[in-house]
Amino acid sequence: MDLTEAIHRDVQDRIEEYLGELFEDPYLDQETGHFYVRYGTTVLEISVEPYGPEDAMVQVMAYCVQGVRLEHDLLLGLLELNHHLPFGAFSLVGRDLFIAHTLFGRTLDRGSLLGAIAAVANVSDEYDDRIVAKYGGQTALDRIRDTGGKRGRSERPRREALHPPR
Repeated sequence: MDLTEAIHRDVQDRIEEYLGELFEDPYLDQETGHFYVRYGTTVLEISVEPYGPEDAMVQVMAYCVQGVRLEHDLLLGLLELNHHLPFGAFSLVGRDLFIAHTLFGRTLDRGSLLGAIAAVANVSDEYDDRIVAKYGGQTALDRIRDTGGKRGRSERPRREALHPPR
């Protein structure tokens, strides 16, 4: 995490404050600076990344299904669904399916963060069991129960590995 500018650190601090007010036990990964919360049956990761020197991006991401079978109709269905979702979009890394929504950090308030968390979690909750039933894999909570949470985001390719900085 490279939050070198004051605005980046300010957004990170506000996210920590808001999550502390909204959730019983938000977890902060000291190594990455990413926060983890549970909303219903969904595990969410909230991260802050620089967006130029004067703003930051706040990404709210749900681990929807891990180890899904990649079939043509699933991939097409997700692309079509992305077109219709009012907030967020599905993405795929390896065989792990995520849904995420990104907000600007400078103007972010508590209500907007909670709204994004609820929207992402609700979409993930709505589709995870259906996807697992048809295409296999595990929901995030099932995966955590089975592995004790040992497999995390750090084991998937990082954005920088796929798209080197320019």
